[in-house]
Amino acid sequence: MTRDGTPTEQPATDETIRLRTPRQASTLPAWMLDPPPPRRTLGVRVGQAFAALPGADRLRRRWWAWQDRDRLYQRYPTAFKLVAMVVSWVVVMALVLLVYALYGQI
Repeated sequence: MTRDGTPTEQPATDETIRLRTPRQASTLPAWMLDPPPPRRTLGVRVGQAFAALPGADRLRRRWWAWQDRDRLYQRYPTAFKLVAMVVSWVVVMALVLLVYALYGQI
C-alpha cells in the first residue's frame, strides 16, 4: 500500500467482481425469500378492534397530549416536596399511634 491508501500491486486475476443479476437463481431458501406473514396475536387483534371504534383516533390523540403534559411535581417541585414531607409525617404518626393502640390493649 502506498501512503494514500491505494494498493501497489494488481489483483491476481483480471476478472472483475460483479453483482448477482436478477436472472440468476438465488441461493437463499424459499422461506427466506418469501417469509410467511407475521401472526396476529391477541393483543394486536384487541388493539385493532379498539382502533376501529368511532372516535378512537381522537381519544388516542388526547391520550398522547395528556401523556406529554407537565406533571405537577415538575411544575411545582418545591411545593410538592413540602406537601409530600407533611403527608409522609402524618402517615408515620398515624402508624405509630396505631401500633401504640394495638400494643396498649395487650
